[in-house]
Amino acid sequence: MEKARQIIVGIVSATYLILILMKVDIPRNVFIALVGIILINQAIDEWNEYKETKKKIHLLIPITLLSIIIFVVLNLLF
Repeated sequence: MEKARQIIVGIVSATYLILILMKVDIPRNVFIALVGIILINQAIDEWNEYKETKKKIHLLIPITLLSIIIFVVLNLLF
């Protein structure tokens, strides 16, 4: 599962980089999806790191990501 997640994030990162370098106008929903995948991957990595080390600094990214998701959902609903 770890390897599959790394491959997916690699493909997403390469796609995002290619779109930026080609100066393509990226639609908002595509941008949100690409950045969301990258942020979710980082949150999973930080959560796994927290479970191993028990250092609370590693909870910063998952908590921040959760608050961003709640903010975006509330903005889309209202």
